[in-house]
Amino acid sequence: MRFKKPLYYVLAAVLAVLIGLGIGYWTFGRQREVTDSGALVLHPPKPLPAFGLEADTRSPFTLASLHGHWSFLYFGYTHCPDVCPTTLADLGKMSTQLADLPAASRPTVYFISVDPKRDTPGVLARYLRYFNADFVGVSGAPDQLQLLTHALGVSFSYDPPDQSDNYSVEHSSVVFLINPEAEEAAVFTSPIVPLRMADDYRIILTQHGDR
Repeated sequence: MRFKKPLYYVLAAVLAVLIGLGIGYWTFGRQREVTDSGALVLHPPKPLPAFGLEADTRSPFTLASLHGHWSFLYFGYTHCPDVCPTTLADLGKMSTQLADLPAASRPTVYFISVDPKRDTPGVLARYLRYFNADFVGVSGAPDQLQLLTHALGVSFSYDPPDQSDNYSVEHSSVVFLINPEAEEAAVFTSPIVPLRMADDYRIILTQHGDR
């Protein structure tokens, strides 16, 4: 579904409000810090459940894959006409802002498909090359995908297919920061501002060193 720009921005604003309300529910019982860029930082971070998906390299992508390094998770699909490519481009700019960090401190960006029927590992690998060669695509069985999306509060639904079997997927547009303990550390809602996001990441990284 392709919206005209004014309508798209209105819908995006409404979605951000609804997501914000949902995030408040998901993080009940945790202290919540909102940064200048609008990121929601969780204190303490929220553990993630076990799951089993597949990276675009055809290697397993599990909870263990998120241990030992920082990660940004973004859920979308390759046929998305607007918000997904825009967000991935912004994440690419954000990654460039962090290029001066030691390799061990640079985050990995994962694009997790909510359309596994069409987004095979090969499709994801080709798609992500347009944004950043280091981005990792992830796909997998719907039941395993739902284990992760449910834990993070990501919603998605499929529109009816047209006569050519093409369809759109309505989905949350939120970026999640996962710490090296594989815990949800922060949530970034749209609009993403790459420089501010990079600055927030540096602050969160420093604070994590005090744990």
